[in-house]
Amino acid sequence: MKPTEKADMKYTNQRVEILDFLREHEGHPTVDDVYDGVRKKLTRISKATVYKNLKFLTEKGLLEEVNVKGVSRFEANFIPHHHLICRECGMMEDFNSEQLLDYSMKIAEEIDGFTIVSTSTNFYGICKKCKECKEKT
Repeated sequence: MKPTEKADMKYTNQRVEILDFLREHEGHPTVDDVYDGVRKKLTRISKATVYKNLKFLTEKGLLEEVNVKGVSRFEANFIPHHHLICRECGMMEDFNSEQLLDYSMKIAEEIDGFTIVSTSTNFYGICKKCKECKEKT
């Protein structure tokens, strides 16, 4: 299913608020981040409800889940992109490269018996902030 298509599910108030938060939020928020953001509008929502809905929305194809250093992060950005991930602090940001995407899909075409529909590459390293902190010590 394409993310622009309506999923076959009930759009509860909680799910709508979670989707709205993720579509408006830059970055890759954790369950805690989403909970803190959604709780501003839905004051009685529990963290368990947020967690269950994030998993449900991911299963329905409306969100992507990325695990960084054992922590689940979520995004609603379905435009093909890659990630830069800091091994020190876990910071994660999107990295766009049409050239890398094209190259990955070209390689994928050569795989027998498996149809590739998308690709994503994670680059791991040390972010500028962590690098500067290390150099000071």
